[in-house]
Amino acid sequence: MNLIFLGTAGGRFATIYQPRSTGGIYIRASANVHVDPGPSALWRMAQYHIDPSKTDAILISHCHPDHYSDAEVLIEGMTEGTTKKRGLLVGSESVINGNNGIGPAISNYHQGAVKEVRVAKPGDEFQLNSLKVTATFAKHTDPTTVGFKFATEFGTLSYISDTDITQRMIDAHKGSRLLIIATTRPLYSKIPFHLSTEDAAMVVSQIKPEMAILTHFGLKTIKEDPRLQADWGTKQSGVQPIAAEDGMKVQFAKDISLQDPGQKKDKKSN
Repeated sequence: MNLIFLGTAGGRFATIYQPRSTGGIYIRASANVHVDPGPSALWRMAQYHIDPSKTDAILISHCHPDHYSDAEVLIEGMTEGTTKKRGLLVGSESVINGNNGIGPAISNYHQGAVKEVRVAKPGDEFQLNSLKVTATFAKHTDPTTVGFKFATEFGTLSYISDTDITQRMIDAHKGSRLLIIATTRPLYSKIPFHLSTEDAAMVVSQIKPEMAILTHFGLKTIKEDPRLQADWGTKQSGVQPIAAEDGMKVQFAKDISLQDPGQKKDKKSN
């Protein structure tokens, strides 16, 4: 399994001003999966030579534009311009059906273009070839928000989307070898329904993955340097979190290794 970060920014103002991209995460495995394709996903895919027609599934954690805004065009890519009814679209209740004035994010026309549409609620499971995906609990301003956990032959990879810190969320991801955490807010700048650096360190200290990657940085976090946030988290969690960079690639196999585009060298988990 290989991953590439098509964007490592998140939140309203980082999305508006694009100091980093907001394109989500692309997973290449037995199925090709695009997670949370926000603005700039298409542009980054072109830059990194990723063919949207080869995508097998699009997963959207909740109905905020930094997580879904490129999804309809990517559905057109996945279905080869809507000429082939193929692929899987998974989204929270708000993304697919709308919920209390939030959403839906995907039109009926685009939902009708794919082979299968699934609403993801915490605990729901679905199969993508050899990948088993489980939706996990999150506590966010969109109350239908979910995270995702991927069970593979090499162990579990977890993606924690926007959420407040809760024990239920932490418990859902225990046992993960690779943990990807949306860390919108920097140290000492906690706001409700989002994880800050302190929260991420607590999550990592309880889950204790082999590798933890922080991403989805808000504008304030980017200005204060995500690498410094990760360094602080190391001292608190006992696991060295890594601050993701746009274009960073991760190989998830017997060993977990990454190439940081800023440093141009590989790192491996212990």
